[in-house]
Amino acid sequence: MSFCSEVDMIRDARSSTVGVVRLARPRKPRAAKEIPEGDPFARTFAALGESTRLRIMQLLPRQPIAHEMYNVVELAAELGLRQPTVSHHLKILAEAGLIQGRRQCNSLYYYVDQQAVVAWLKDVKCRFGCEGCRE
Repeated sequence: MSFCSEVDMIRDARSSTVGVVRLARPRKPRAAKEIPEGDPFARTFAALGESTRLRIMQLLPRQPIAHEMYNVVELAAELGLRQPTVSHHLKILAEAGLIQGRRQCNSLYYYVDQQAVVAWLKDVKCRFGCEGCRE
């Protein structure tokens, strides 16, 4: 059977109400959101540019206090997301230097690196020309 006869059969099937065959259109691949490699300033902006990561930053404690820190399973439950999704977001935040982790037994517990956040905010202030900026 040739390709043309297959297409004709599909056309005939579309015209009848029984046995409709639909050809799936190929999906366009989603554009990957790239996180800049060379510029840590841009990397931090990119890391904070996603609502789930902002929620994670709000949930995590500001200091490494054991009973306040979250591991990935606890964060996933709190956010209502799957564990691999939360792990992905934590990796991006960690690569941007915004969070740190402490290993306790078999789990890694996360907290916000306040010094890194303050340093980044000072950099934002300087780069965008706010008054009182000292480099």
